[in-house]
Amino acid sequence: MDSTNKARLILGLRGYGAMLFSIAASPVLYNAGISFKTISLGFGFLYVVLALFEIPTGIWADLFGAKKSSIIGGIIQALSLFLFLLAKDSTLIVISCFILYGIGSSFISGALSALLYASAKDQEKDKFNSSKYFSIIEKTSVASYILASASVGFLSKWLGLFSFSVAGIIYLIAVFIVAVSIHEEIINKTHKKLSEFINQAISGLKYIGSNKDLKILLPIRMLNQVETILGILWLPWIKTLGGSDLWFSVLATGSYLSRYAVNHYYSKKVKPSSYMPRIHASLLIMAVGASICALTSNVFVALIGVWIMAGARGIFLPATQAIQHDSFPDEIRSTGLSMMNFSVEAMIAISYFISSSWIDNLHANAAWWISMGAFLISVFLVINYKDKSNAN
Repeated sequence: MDSTNKARLILGLRGYGAMLFSIAASPVLYNAGISFKTISLGFGFLYVVLALFEIPTGIWADLFGAKKSSIIGGIIQALSLFLFLLAKDSTLIVISCFILYGIGSSFISGALSALLYASAKDQEKDKFNSSKYFSIIEKTSVASYILASASVGFLSKWLGLFSFSVAGIIYLIAVFIVAVSIHEEIINKTHKKLSEFINQAISGLKYIGSNKDLKILLPIRMLNQVETILGILWLPWIKTLGGSDLWFSVLATGSYLSRYAVNHYYSKKVKPSSYMPRIHASLLIMAVGASICALTSNVFVALIGVWIMAGARGIFLPATQAIQHDSFPDEIRSTGLSMMNFSVEAMIAISYFISSSWIDNLHANAAWWISMGAFLISVFLVINYKDKSNAN
């Protein structure tokens, strides 16, 4: 099995496990008697941990090995998911599980992606095409999301909190495959001085500061997460429109089918000279989808609005991944990716804490208008970026 297919297998498994948790987290915990306020606090603490650990674990991965980091992170994530079985007993346990999941995620964030990217690039050498690679990876991930979203409604209904354990087992299988089948060349370093970590961090910051694509991508990625933060409202929103828990699976499954179809179309195209036109178009389409969701009172139209946004993500996500991975050199790739992720996760953490005090009283329609506004601000940033590029 070549490196790209290994990456597809590993990320496909992890994508399925991650979606079982992320889609099921709010409805399963809520049905177990845990309030949206507690769930929001849990996600808030998760992203606080991600923000705090993101850069140190990214540097650790570059210095000690992305493979080691990926294995450690996967094991910690699996442990946290098994501990969710005790979630009914205490709010503290719920928040602790989110924190532990965040620690595991921080070890994987950037490291696994950089490890698999470097492995595929090293194997294919001059024939390597990052646009095609990330389109293939995106299609595989989306296929796993489709499978997860189609099954999560049934698993969460039949298994309840035990559905998290299914995700934990899948994470452990992915860890095993990484451990036995992915090779990594590591440059020997001393690892004895704090200055080595500091120098690595400074190198990452300087590189981001000198790269115009990375600088504009930071605020766009942050604004794109507004819809995710407000996403815990989508299940009750579907119910108010006449849907049910199973309708939520229909919404999610259709979303990933739409995303897969759009990505499949773009995977056949040659690598563009710039990914910004694709990002610009996808953000506009997301804004249109959000406005449809905000205006409609019909569950079928609502599904169409969500699916439109999902299709746009099939353009947006591979483009952002390609920009980030292509921009960083091998020796600071995990560090750089972690620094990019840090800014986004810090914003998400702050937003979850702020929203926890009023999220129970926020109307879903208002949340969709807020999401649309975030997309439009991102569109303005891209237009401003293009104007400055043309002026230069």
